[in-house]
Amino acid sequence: MKNIRTGVIGTGSMGQNHARVYSEISNLVGVADLNEGQGKKVANRFGVKWHKNFEDLLLDVDAVSIAVPTSLHLQIAKKVLLSGVHVLVEKPLSNSIEEASEIVKLAAKTDLTLAVGHVERHNPVVNYAKKAIDGGKWGEIITLTSKRVSNFPERITDVGVLFDLCIHDIDISNYLSNSKVNSVYALGGKKRAPHEDHINLCLSYDSGLISICETNWLTPNKVRKLEITTSTHYIELDYQSQSIELFKSKYINVNKSNLYSSNLQLETIKVPINQEEPLKLELADFLQSTVSNKTPLVTGEEALEVVRISAHALESLMNKKVIKT
Repeated sequence: MKNIRTGVIGTGSMGQNHARVYSEISNLVGVADLNEGQGKKVANRFGVKWHKNFEDLLLDVDAVSIAVPTSLHLQIAKKVLLSGVHVLVEKPLSNSIEEASEIVKLAAKTDLTLAVGHVERHNPVVNYAKKAIDGGKWGEIITLTSKRVSNFPERITDVGVLFDLCIHDIDISNYLSNSKVNSVYALGGKKRAPHEDHINLCLSYDSGLISICETNWLTPNKVRKLEITTSTHYIELDYQSQSIELFKSKYINVNKSNLYSSNLQLETIKVPINQEEPLKLELADFLQSTVSNKTPLVTGEEALEVVRISAHALESLMNKKVIKT
């Protein structure tokens, strides 16, 4: 992959991290940003060229990441794809179903790789959970309960917490459930931000699985966790520490006439996880897809489905009702 010429459009919080990883795993040749100070700072850090106009960057690259405000994704992705360049679009793919669909259709028409930056999909704990669930090791999945909370990010201005944070957990729910969402119900509101900054989302799947997502920008501490209830286990995943704990239990010495004295034997298993940076795995997967013609882990179609569910969640939030999908 060292021979693949890469670039980054947008050098803000996420974009500069894309540049860092590309500089390690590929031939990073340039970055583009309208903000000359920020763009040059990132370019100088990695010894590459800064472009004010991203279209100039497209002349020198095989693949790029788009890490600009969500409202600009369609405008820039169209020009990238029509220039014959493979693209990874940071999540969300768009903030509207129509625009996300247009990006997906254009990628198919141009026969170029479109990957989407749902980075938690590349977290090693998710990879382990997916294999355990699909292999039947954890029994039947009954509920997924996600908590993704932190304080307000000044960098986000064009979308609320649903499209910025909760969208991660919607994607993971879809990925682990192997099923389709049939109804969406959301409650929440805004306390500090121009858009919603706290939301509780309930997703119902055709399989019977229920996924609950609690997300906000109101807490002083950062939490990124998933709890899974199954027919045989209770599982806790921590995205930040990349750790998994499994819990099983059984009653011993049960006396039906004195349940108070019955003993519950709890077994806790800590799963060994090989910790790796999810963003590095994501970008390596994207670049490998461009040269091997394989499907990236997060496809445009999957990202479009997440946008569709998120749009229904916003509709539910505004109208205070369940939305059938």
